[in-house]
Amino acid sequence: MIKTLMSKPEQHILKSRSSIWQTDHILCKHDTIRRCLILFFNLLILTLIVGFSLRQEINETRSYVQANLNQIKESTDSLAYRNKRYAKTATKAIANFDNRYQKLHVLADIHYYPKLKEFGFNRGIYPNNLFNGSLVGPGFPNQLIQKDTHLFAVLDELWAEQQTHPIVYNYYYVSHALKYFYLSSKLPSDQFNTTKEFFSTDLYRNQRSTSQPLNELQKGMYYTYPYLDFFSKEMVVTIKSPVYKNNKIVGDIGVDIPVKSLIKSITLPPKLKSSLNFYLYDSNTEQKFEIYNGYSNYLLPSIPVHTSLNKHTLIFADISPWFFVSFAIKIMMLSILLLITLNYMNVILKRHKFQKQRYQLEAYTDLLTGLFNRRVMDSIVKDIVTENNKNAQSTAIIVFDANDFKIINDTYGHDIGDLALKHISSTINDMTRDSDVCIRLGGDEFCIVLPSADLEQALLMADRLELAIFSGYFCHYNIKVSISTGCTVIEANENLHDALVRADQILYKNKENKAENKKALQQQLKNYIFKSPPNFPKNE
Repeated sequence: MIKTLMSKPEQHILKSRSSIWQTDHILCKHDTIRRCLILFFNLLILTLIVGFSLRQEINETRSYVQANLNQIKESTDSLAYRNKRYAKTATKAIANFDNRYQKLHVLADIHYYPKLKEFGFNRGIYPNNLFNGSLVGPGFPNQLIQKDTHLFAVLDELWAEQQTHPIVYNYYYVSHALKYFYLSSKLPSDQFNTTKEFFSTDLYRNQRSTSQPLNELQKGMYYTYPYLDFFSKEMVVTIKSPVYKNNKIVGDIGVDIPVKSLIKSITLPPKLKSSLNFYLYDSNTEQKFEIYNGYSNYLLPSIPVHTSLNKHTLIFADISPWFFVSFAIKIMMLSILLLITLNYMNVILKRHKFQKQRYQLEAYTDLLTGLFNRRVMDSIVKDIVTENNKNAQSTAIIVFDANDFKIINDTYGHDIGDLALKHISSTINDMTRDSDVCIRLGGDEFCIVLPSADLEQALLMADRLELAIFSGYFCHYNIKVSISTGCTVIEANENLHDALVRADQILYKNKENKAENKKALQQQLKNYIFKSPPNFPKNE
């Protein structure tokens, strides 16, 4: 803590309206340290605002992307459950056809295509039937396939259900017994060709229902891992459900979902979409399969979001950190503008407060002496007396004026008279406490209010003031000024004006003995070492 260099009026008016920490603390008195603290707190606030906003933006973006990934899962799950229902319907239809086998007639001609070495229909060659799908199989057709044309009609009806689905997909039925595909759409021969070799490949053997564990088959559906489709040459994920005949698997109903089409099931703002990378991850093979690449800058670690497509396949979305860097820069710029505005407003408010305090100080201060003027009687002094009365403490008053002050003015001029008043006021300031209120009532009349002081202390202070003022020189004429005093204590519940009247009465009574008092003061000064009068400039 350091001692402030305020005058007593400033301490009573300014300091009483500011906190002690703001007024006295060394950090506030040191401009460099204070500015560093302001800069530090501004940076701290900026960091908190940007950090909180960035955290909120990351959480909201992650939640938004997570919701879109969940939408993909919901879409694929809806396809899976629908596919399971189709397989159950096909199983019931096959059992029904077996019961009516003799009564069934062929619903469509099955052709052999010599150039393709395939059989089927609706391939752009001999499209003379009403089926919605395409039949494709290697080699010559088996006569048993004719009966399955009734199954194709059931599948057409199932696959023709009204569906609004964002994911691109293709249904098909594959017969393991008769080695053929029935596709849900009419594809020309240059888009889908099968060969005898396909039904002997590892891809076909590993993905058919008979190769799946029993617990998977009991669920009625299963997902394949992402793989390169034999026919379309695209990465796909397939959902399959077994079709039974006499409790044996004779075929599978499946739906192929191209990996790249998964991104089409979600809707993202262009800016966010360009900051995302989507890929599938197969936990069995630990492989990544890219779906969509929105960015390629990997200087900073990405923010991953994922959901399970099935038990062994995860779909990931990596969010580019630069998406949040650009957001943080925008928030930082806005925060800086906000802090500049707030700091500017704070400076204006402080300036306004300082000016208000200065105006108040001027209103309560005597311009010549720097002491309070009599206006403080109804404000500061009144508050001090009320506070002391509340705490059962006494308040003393010393009223005094200069002896023969008119003679000084008439003999030496008003400039010397002003010097005498300044001499009196500076002596008062030096000898009183910070808590004492020193007032120039007007002319050569002064008053000192002593909080928490009794009459004995006031009389002692008055004697010291009389000696100190009389002992000092204040101009080049080597004259001295003496004062007469009147002391009293403000009684409980007494009016301040009444106490001043009583002190004035004591003052004028003591003033009758001013000559004797002056002689007593001169006698006291003889006890001190004699000092020659100081040399003052003549232009004073």
